[in-house]
Amino acid sequence: MKFFRKKNARPAEAARKTTGTNADHGLYSRYTADGSPDEYASGSAGRQTNRTSRHSPSRTRETSNRASNWAIAMLLLRTGLIVVLLVGGFFVLKLVLNRMAEPSEKEQKRWEAKATQMGKGGSADAVSAGTPNAQALGVSPELIGQRLGQWEETERHLRSAEALSRRGIDEEAMQRLGLALQVMPDNRAAQEMLVGIYMRRGLYTEAVPLCLHLLDQEGWKQELQMNLLQALQKSGQRASALVLAERMLQEQPNNLTVLSIAAAGQIGLGNTNTALTLFERMLENDAKNTVALRSCGAIHFARGDYSNSVPYYVELVRLDPKPDYYQALAHCYAQQNQAGKAVVFMGQAASLFGGTEISPWLKDAVYDPIRESAEFRSFADRLVGVETRKAIEAINKREAEKSSSQMPAGMDLPKQPDLKGRK
Repeated sequence: MKFFRKKNARPAEAARKTTGTNADHGLYSRYTADGSPDEYASGSAGRQTNRTSRHSPSRTRETSNRASNWAIAMLLLRTGLIVVLLVGGFFVLKLVLNRMAEPSEKEQKRWEAKATQMGKGGSADAVSAGTPNAQALGVSPELIGQRLGQWEETERHLRSAEALSRRGIDEEAMQRLGLALQVMPDNRAAQEMLVGIYMRRGLYTEAVPLCLHLLDQEGWKQELQMNLLQALQKSGQRASALVLAERMLQEQPNNLTVLSIAAAGQIGLGNTNTALTLFERMLENDAKNTVALRSCGAIHFARGDYSNSVPYYVELVRLDPKPDYYQALAHCYAQQNQAGKAVVFMGQAASLFGGTEISPWLKDAVYDPIRESAEFRSFADRLVGVETRKAIEAINKREAEKSSSQMPAGMDLPKQPDLKGRK
């Protein structure tokens, strides 16, 4: 019985060992039940053997994470190039900044001119006439304290004047600036603020000496040049303004303000051809500039060149309709004996500005060439009535006969109106 019990237990034990074996080991795995007696004896029956192919990735050398000598050399080369570029860029940037910090050729010439002018004195006293040296001042603690008090007082006046100017209280602002200049006569900030107030209030005569003084201090500064140019022009000093404008045009050939002032100066001298050229340059830069359009039209009108005057006044009527421009167009067409076009612009002016504004034009002798035309008579009848139109014609006829009887023989009646009063 004992023998048979042991014999019956072997299949159960074998089954237990069989079921405990992992069946997922692959093709080369085997169960311990299939082992030989020698394997049981050596105790290796429970060990599994997993054989792999000789070409499997697990048997190859793990060299995928190792960089080759060529890659290392290229990396070092790139690092060296980056370092060289950074160092070279630093030196190039330093050279450019030093070049920018150097004075320009114009500033160098100005400094040399000042140095030459200072050296002409021939003595230390002449050189230091504008700026006294330390010995002449007698620097002392008392002097430093006095100057500190002056600087603080000047700063208080400047702050007060700036606040008053912002609020539009120019009178008190000018008083504060006057006090600041009494304490520090050469204070640039006070002078520049005072120039701005003078220009804003139309005190151009007072602004001229201040602009000159600031230019002596600060040199050829464009903003100060423009202030001086406008102050000279608007204070009636057109000859001086022309001299300055011609110098400024060398550096600013397309500045519209400078061109306009230079052209006005040329007109004052009677050089209408030069003035016309300057106004045409203005129109090349700004085709809608009303100052240039009006001036070109007026120059051609004054010469009696009505056909060339018309395009400028047509553009002015389109950009800025005013009675004077319509009247100028009507004059131009009347002098060219084109009654229809003259009446058209007179009618447009009457519809825009009213008949009372236009009716005085009918008395002007410039319309005599078209006065007898049907278009002009019809327009005058609608505007002032038949009786008034006939009365105007009779008055003009008598004045024409009277003026012709008083004029010497051989002289013709003027057909061109006076443009000096035209704006």
